[in-house]
Amino acid sequence: MESPFIFGGEKYKFIPEKGIIYLPVKLENLPDKLVVKDLTLLKRVEFHVSLVCIRKIIERYKISIPNFENKILNDFSEFTKTKNIAFISYKDEFKFVAKENKKTLVVMCEVSNLDNFFDFINKKYSLEIESPPAHVTLYTEDGESGIYLIRADDIKHLTKPIPNPIGHSL
Repeated sequence: MESPFIFGGEKYKFIPEKGIIYLPVKLENLPDKLVVKDLTLLKRVEFHVSLVCIRKIIERYKISIPNFENKILNDFSEFTKTKNIAFISYKDEFKFVAKENKKTLVVMCEVSNLDNFFDFINKKYSLEIESPPAHVTLYTEDGESGIYLIRADDIKHLTKPIPNPIGHSL
């Protein structure tokens, strides 16, 4: 998923084929494999916090605003010129995620100003988009693809809290 940095900086990245703005994060000292609920999961190749899953938002909220993806990209660029959307910390909150035939392990985290960005676009476009639950996918069945968690309902219906399976703080 190696994407270039966007907006002329070295902080945010964008996956054009999925319409996701994300923030790369570093994680070290994780085992390559982990057994969770009798399932062997593989460590992700790259770690990130998905900040704005534009296409999933369009789909879930049935948004029909023309050129919405480009508008959100421009809004994000302008917003982050004055307000830093940044990783703050990991929470000691791990969740096993299952959807259809996919299973992953995530850790919840805190990100500054993400709620403020969603407040901004909600006001600008007269929408009611929920700020996503900030998390990092640590392990998946294939070491790559995760499961979209873009609303609190996703956390409620797709995840189960589990004790820290890594054995140390992140």
